[in-house]
Parts: sequence; C-alpha cells; structure tokens
Amino acid sequence: MDTHSTHPSLDILNQLPGCWGCKDINSVFVYVNEEYSKIIGFNNPLDCIGFTDFDIPHLSAKYAYIFQQQDLQVMTTEKRLRILDIHPYADGSWRAHLFTKTAWRDNNNNIIGTIFSGIELKDTSLLEIGHWLCRTNTIKQQEEEKNNHFNNHQLNILLNTRESEVLFLLLYGKKPQYISKTLQLAVKTVENYVVRLRDKFNANSKGELIELALDAGFGSHIPESMLKTQQSIILREY
Repeated sequence: MDTHSTHPSLDILNQLPGCWGCKDINSVFVYVNEEYSKIIGFNNPLDCIGFTDFDIPHLSAKYAYIFQQQDLQVMTTEKRLRILDIHPYADGSWRAHLFTKTAWRDNNNNIIGTIFSGIELKDTSLLEIGHWLCRTNTIKQQEEEKNNHFNNHQLNILLNTRESEVLFLLLYGKKPQYISKTLQLAVKTVENYVVRLRDKFNANSKGELIELALDAGFGSHIPESMLKTQQSIILREY
C-alpha cells in the first residue's frame, strides 16, 4: 500500500527542508522522509521501515551503536540533543549535518521512541548557529568575566590542525577526556594543547580562552580536517 496516498500529512512533511524521521523505542525506523532515505542509500522512504541503523549499508557498527545510545539517552533523560554529524554517505560524499533528537510521545504523553531532524551544513559558515550554542555553554563564565573588555575581533591567531580541532571541541563544552577519545590523543596531550591555546590567545584561564575564541569567530567554523573525519558529537543537551 502506498503510504503517501493514504496519509497526505506525510506529503506535507516531505516538503519541509532537511532530513527527518522517527524511530520506535527499540531504535527501529518507523518513517523517514525522502531526503534522509536518499542519503542513506534507499530510493523509497518506505524501504527503511523496520530497519535499524545497523541495517544501513554504509554505516559502521561503531556509529550504529553510537546512534542507538543517543536515542536511549534522549528517551531516558527526556532531554533533546543537538548533534554535529560528519559522515561519508551512500553516494561516497562526505556531509556535515546538525541533527536534533527529541523524545517521541503518544497521545498519553508516553515516550514511544525518538524523532530526529537535520540540516546539512553545505557551507561551514552555516555553523554560525553553533556559535550561539557555544555561548549557551559559557553563560556563567561570561557573567564572571563581564567586566573584562577584550578587543577580540582584532586577533590574528594562526592555529595548526590539532589546535583547531581541540579548540573547536573545547568551545562546545567538551572535557579533555572526551576530546582525547574523539581525536584519539592522550588526555595529557589534549591538556598541553589547551595550555598552548591559552598562550596563543593570551588568556589567563580556560574560560577567558573560550570567550576570546568565540568573539574571534572560532565557534562558527568546522576545522577542515574534521570534515573528513567521521564524527558524531553531542553539542548540547537541553
């Protein structure tokens, strides 16, 4: 039976920009839209019904597991997740998306799964959204340093690849242990990079480093090296 002919609301939803879908409580796809089905290698959205992330041909078991753990986190904490996903897709191209995952509830307000929606970052400048997400993670630090006045936009700081990657994750509130695991570096090495970054920004603390870097625009740019490294990074839980 053609789901689109019997459920006109799905046709309306398919006209929305970006990719989206929903999964049941076991992370089984219940529905995805056409854009999402195409990038994961299915010609028809209905072909995804009954599948899990482990059934997506191009997706490794590692990231299928990570996605399911994210689903579980959303359902157990009842908090939304904002996630930066960078992956190679079915056509062989690499894409960066900002995904939001939220709990899916029935008419009785019981959680019955998850809903996800994503917008492709075709230009890394679109991560300007992320700049403000960064700021929500540093409100307290900003309040503590509100009397400091930095002329940050005049900063001309050159970072190497690793420094850029560490700073990017640091700006999204990631701890050295998380950065270590993501970049496959020793925790001590990550801490040393933070010290070097503080020196380059002439920052007296990590909080000051974050504020300086945000005002200089580093929070709205994905390091080029990370665009070819598979990632699924939780930027915010709310």
